[in-house]
Amino acid sequence: MANNQQISINDLSFTYRHDSNAVLHHISATAPLNSIIGIIGNHHAGKTTLCRILAGIIPNMMAGDLSGDVQLGPLSPTQNWPALNQQTGFVLQDPASQLSGLADTVADEIAFDLLNHGVANTEIQHRVTEVARQLQLTGQLQRSPNSLSGGQLQRLAIATAIVTKPAILILDDPTSEMDPQGRTEFFNWLTIIEKTTILIVSNEIDDLCEIADRLWLLVDGELVNQGTPLEVINQLKPDWQIGTPQVYQLARSMNWSLGTDLFPVNVNQLRGCLHDRHST
Repeated sequence: MANNQQISINDLSFTYRHDSNAVLHHISATAPLNSIIGIIGNHHAGKTTLCRILAGIIPNMMAGDLSGDVQLGPLSPTQNWPALNQQTGFVLQDPASQLSGLADTVADEIAFDLLNHGVANTEIQHRVTEVARQLQLTGQLQRSPNSLSGGQLQRLAIATAIVTKPAILILDDPTSEMDPQGRTEFFNWLTIIEKTTILIVSNEIDDLCEIADRLWLLVDGELVNQGTPLEVINQLKPDWQIGTPQVYQLARSMNWSLGTDLFPVNVNQLRGCLHDRHST
């Protein structure tokens, strides 16, 4: 695959300034553009740091010792950050920290970046309305951002990130404050976004395995596995302390394999497995 058609990370290491221990160690990974990449790992695995590097926040806004190479298609976060920044939406772990703090209403907050980029008012209104509809914020458009619940605040942060129509969307644990229904709706929504590369950190392993094309698994700052959810989940080691999907747990307990010594990790795979068992 041509480099301008994929995400490519080569021998990436990073240590924060004034810290003696590296957070990331010699990471190398690839994934196609316009795919959904789930980033999973244990506590202090380096997931947030990796997101910051992919978004260009490191080293352009946060300093440290960075080595290796990162390419998102034809652009590099270190060499082409202004151009990459124009094409990237980044949702932080703390959604309130990425809001402007200058908007009186949710609608104004969503429109903030569009106004700064000189987008026409009619287009701004259209985009704000559409993004609010997608993220179930239509009823909150005239409310103050300070009045929102935790889950609504996370959806607002996501709305501000996608209203500019980024080609790359980086999401760092974006559903931690959402209720189960809101979380399910959000993950389903991710699957219908077109022409967007999505990198998402999440502990919701069941949801990730339903939507992700690939998983990158970090353990203590090292990339220990990458591949499809089916491959990665079936190759987990106990000492990595990574949770498994309920589908996988059920299939394994019932010995319902896919015929290749791999147990299903999402609902469609489980249905296919059961269909094959009943037809034989």
